[in-house]
Amino acid sequence: MKLRIGRIAIAAVAAEVLGILILVLLVAVFGPSDKNAAQAYAQSLGLWVGPVSGFVLCSLGGFWVARDLVKLHVANGFALGVADAAIDAGPLIAAGASFENVYLVSNLGRVVAGTIGGWLAQRNQRQAA
Repeated sequence: MKLRIGRIAIAAVAAEVLGILILVLLVAVFGPSDKNAAQAYAQSLGLWVGPVSGFVLCSLGGFWVARDLVKLHVANGFALGVADAAIDAGPLIAAGASFENVYLVSNLGRVVAGTIGGWLAQRNQRQAA
């Protein structure tokens, strides 16, 4: 079984970093100027931006990780989704954060999205051949 561990790690970290940057940019552009109000706005907006950006970025990352493979496209996309979900959930678990359904949905969405990205890469490769 050939998993692209390097690409999986890069894509998982990139998905998390880009998701945070998207949230920061949205708060900077649309949020209030008061620091405390902006922090509260970021927390509420993050409940939407995190899952949505995680899904989109894991789909793209799964495609990137799995493109040009001969086989195991879906497995590589799935592995990316699991890695990204672990990066996302790890700090929450370590900090003892209270369980929220949105975290479960968000992280399952990342796994599904990575898998879809791998499947799309496989489909794309078959259509090109």
